[in-house]
Amino acid sequence: MWTNILYTWSFDDKKNRWTMWYIIALSIIIWLSIWGFLTRQYWMSFIVLLISWLIYFVENNSDDIVTITITTLGIKIWKGFYDFSKINSYSFIYNWENSIFLRLNLNKKWFKHIDLIVNNSITNELNQILPNFLKEQSKWEISISEKIIDKLKL
Repeated sequence: MWTNILYTWSFDDKKNRWTMWYIIALSIIIWLSIWGFLTRQYWMSFIVLLISWLIYFVENNSDDIVTITITTLGIKIWKGFYDFSKINSYSFIYNWENSIFLRLNLNKKWFKHIDLIVNNSITNELNQILPNFLKEQSKWEISISEKIIDKLKL
């Protein structure tokens, strides 16, 4: 199935957070849990703790290196495979003149986008391959909310 590999690359998806980030996050979680308990919103406290634990568990049990393989059948991202028919279009997200993400726009209801880290050389290579299989949306700049999420390392 993977004999027709057109391009492959890997990137480090580890979030390098500083100690203060964890202290602030833990303080917010504890504060929300106590506030939910004091206002008798027990379910809110439970949900905050559950979501926090789930995020921590998923983040610490996922691989730091993500490998992407583009074949003639679709795109393999880590262990998942996306057939070209499941991808509506793609676009490159830029921060000034530097490409930082390849955004795959999926034909799904809830999980609509996948952002893959790229650089300018990978973008040049992908511009030769992807138009043969997918429709390209115009060049996008990174939005303010995405810049904030990147700065906060969420």
